[in-house]
Amino acid sequence: MAADPDLTERVRSLLADQSPQEKPMFGGLAFLVAGHMAVAVGEDGLLVRVDPEAERVAADPRAGEAMPGRPMRAWRSFDVDADTEDLPELVAHALEQVRALPPKA
Repeated sequence: MAADPDLTERVRSLLADQSPQEKPMFGGLAFLVAGHMAVAVGEDGLLVRVDPEAERVAADPRAGEAMPGRPMRAWRSFDVDADTEDLPELVAHALEQVRALPPKA
């Protein structure tokens, strides 16, 4: 599964001021900030680090399990594309979660 090129470019532009590191992961492209993965772009959308207690995330009809069959509380997949109106908010939410973690060396 390859990363959606348009979505990848949009996420890259949203994270530009964070100096993210890009790494191929999960068949797509992951964006790491301060050593922690914030989001990953795949063929089917976006994998997002989330606050599992956030009501908005829980209620979002586009949100699905990060990896079906393997519960991951702090991750959700979102069926979005480069034109998704609230993409900046999803990326900002992921950054908020990363900032709450201790930096990796």
